[in-house]
Amino acid sequence: MTVLRNDAGDPARQQQAIEALAKESDAPVEHVRELYEMEHARLNSQARVKTFVSVIATRLVRNVLHAERNTNHS
Repeated sequence: MTVLRNDAGDPARQQQAIEALAKESDAPVEHVRELYEMEHARLNSQARVKTFVSVIATRLVRNVLHAERNTNHS
């Protein structure tokens, strides 16, 4: 299992968020991890305050997964 190597965040908490998003959206964990890592890295590079980067990344990934699910079921 891959662990995020981001010093600004808690890898265990990020892993929990990834697994919860995968379960919630019925998507493969690896797909969710890729989306999460991209969003987290993008946000982290732009953020002056890093406190809520994980929360925002989780929300953005949830939105992407929801859009993917709607596209696949249409």
